[in-house]
Amino acid sequence: MLRSFMSFISHCYRQLSLLLAVMLPINCMAAEVTPGVSIKAKGDVSLVKIKEQIPGLRPWWQGGTGQLAEAGNGLQFGPQLLALGLEATDHLFATVNAQWHNKPSSEFGITEAWVSYRPLPFSGYRFSTRAGWFYPAMSLENTDTAWSSPYSSSFSAINSWLGEELRARGVELNLSRPGRFFQSEHSYQFVAGVFQGNDPLGSILSWRGFAIHPYQSNIGERVRFSNYPSIRSGDLAAQPDWVQPTRELDHRFGYYAGVHWLYRQDTELRLYHYDNNGDPLVLRHGQYAWDTRFQSLALQHQLHDQLRLVGQYLSGSTEMGPKAVVVDYQSWFLLFNLQLDNMQWTLRYDHFIQQDKDQFPGDDNNGNGHGWTLAWQYPLSSTFAVSLELNQLHSSQASRAQWQDWPVAQTFSQLQLLLNWRYD
Repeated sequence: MLRSFMSFISHCYRQLSLLLAVMLPINCMAAEVTPGVSIKAKGDVSLVKIKEQIPGLRPWWQGGTGQLAEAGNGLQFGPQLLALGLEATDHLFATVNAQWHNKPSSEFGITEAWVSYRPLPFSGYRFSTRAGWFYPAMSLENTDTAWSSPYSSSFSAINSWLGEELRARGVELNLSRPGRFFQSEHSYQFVAGVFQGNDPLGSILSWRGFAIHPYQSNIGERVRFSNYPSIRSGDLAAQPDWVQPTRELDHRFGYYAGVHWLYRQDTELRLYHYDNNGDPLVLRHGQYAWDTRFQSLALQHQLHDQLRLVGQYLSGSTEMGPKAVVVDYQSWFLLFNLQLDNMQWTLRYDHFIQQDKDQFPGDDNNGNGHGWTLAWQYPLSSTFAVSLELNQLHSSQASRAQWQDWPVAQTFSQLQLLLNWRYD
């Protein structure tokens, strides 16, 4: 194993040396940006080594049941992200986040687009609102350019799922009480939103289970999963082997509410309740509406000047059809990030479980698993960095037993040497 690992590192070094020879001379200075317009971009190119799997355990976007994203060894392109900001007036702003990716399909699309209004504070309180397509700010892991993570290429199981299936098309209100104005060490923010367009939320989670990867779905994009025998007949025959997460199907409004608490600049908590209020009996455009709700608690704490702890816990339930699919789910992760001189180290542990609560025969959606991610990053310049990331995920998914000789329990692993780039 050690010899194989060292051989891979040697191969990666030679390949990245050639890649850097091509990319480093590139002048990354963009044309002069119009005042009031901000542009940020981020992406990566990687050399991948994966543990070979039988065809049925290839990634979900290739029709398999695997829960890591990479499908083969060699050169791979990760999501290439672009964030555009426009300051129309002193109080009116617009944001568009876009990406190019080649998983689940090769395409360019929009992940978020919203307009926000932020008037002057009144009596120390700050009010703001935004409208459009966006993620509620429940994650303390995905805080970098275009909802990416500053800690590793892959996201936690929680935020990988949110990146795939959750996107609110709605209106959000925010009221903040900054501690500095009130001579307090405690700051608070209260958030409430109503939305439409997230009715199929829960589809991928129920059949495939949680996964770990760096991919977000574009607005309007289809995400494929395995063509399980259980969805080819009976009450589930109308369900295709793909989902379009941002579809509006039942014309009902969902809602969410959250509170943020910040102590000094060292500790932050974000508590959210999200409910898409879907009608599980509605079927349109080849998609069911799902009744999906969950609670999320995110934590960030600065343990030391160089050591940060990030964590999140999520628990919820989802239902589709006349109780054809009923699943409870929970997941949590803890992440430690260490900054040493110019190097960054990240260690993350994920745990997740799905519990099948319906009585539908032949469609067992029970599952559980845990995973480790270890990531190291070193900057080469203000634009480029090199990183090494190891992902290992052990999962048991009862739905794999629908195929003969497919293992229910399986360990997936991948090693990546990445060249990261960014423009700020």
